[in-house]
Amino acid sequence: MKTCRICKGMLMFLIISLGIMGWIQGALAQEFPARAITLLICMQPGAGADLGGRIIAQDATKTLGQEIIPVNRAGGGGAVAAGILASSKGDGYTLLSCTNGALTTTPHLESVPYDPLKDFTPIIQFGSLTSGIMVRSDSPYKSLKEFIDFARKNPGKLSYGFPGVGTAPHLAIEHVMLEEKVNIATVPFEGAVPSITALLGGHVSACGISTSGFLPHLKAGKIRVLATTGEKRIEVVPDAPTLFELGYPYGVLLDLYLIVGPKGIPPAVMKTLEGAFLKAMETPEFQTLAERLYMQVKVPLHGGKFKKYMEELHAKNGEIIRKAKLRK
Repeated sequence: MKTCRICKGMLMFLIISLGIMGWIQGALAQEFPARAITLLICMQPGAGADLGGRIIAQDATKTLGQEIIPVNRAGGGGAVAAGILASSKGDGYTLLSCTNGALTTTPHLESVPYDPLKDFTPIIQFGSLTSGIMVRSDSPYKSLKEFIDFARKNPGKLSYGFPGVGTAPHLAIEHVMLEEKVNIATVPFEGAVPSITALLGGHVSACGISTSGFLPHLKAGKIRVLATTGEKRIEVVPDAPTLFELGYPYGVLLDLYLIVGPKGIPPAVMKTLEGAFLKAMETPEFQTLAERLYMQVKVPLHGGKFKKYMEELHAKNGEIIRKAKLRK
């Protein structure tokens, strides 16, 4: 009898505890946000993560009824801002607009003060950039196969420029070189503009940059795109095959724009934020920006699918970086 009473008491305690937890979750959903939200931005003003994050914050402010304040914290390939976020309280009042590099690439390249898989809560993806591998229009290489064949017969004679170590264009050529067992000199630049400038000036044999960066030069007839890094061929260069289509298993390599929070954000708060951001992405202002930057956000990732995708991207990028021996 005594044991039975103890069991009943424990059951009653559990029921009451669950009820309290449910009440707290409901209260959080009703009260959040009760004050301004800080949106850290991992890039300098004018970059995609900055422009997109600011437009989303501006419209989400109207939905949430509280101001979202963008604060730029550039540096370390996104690690500076990500480190600040990782040490923040998981209450939804500190968020981060960044590229996936801070979580899926930089931690493989160097030591960072956070665990990319445990210290963050992915909220929403608001953009993705497909990159192209390209040569000048007067180049003798009409296809990626011709480019690779020359590299195989002439080790080290070809060079490839890209906008920063660990970016999608960089990992794309490293993946190709690993699969083909060829040697191409890789040349990192500080952004897409100096990368394409080096190509047009004849300082590198090829380069890799995002669609928004190479599109003006494609329209001007100055470049030829040999392959792209997306899941499907893109409309502006329908004749250029994807790396995946050409048989490279990790050929889908994208730079994603995303908003994440620290670990421990309550589900009710997550739902509120997610709803506000998804609504902000439907506005004409954001759609115009997405089209201008060619961000391709037809089906934004969020929730469990987004978390799973980030984990897969972390593993894939890590394998390329490890095999290519890129860690500092």
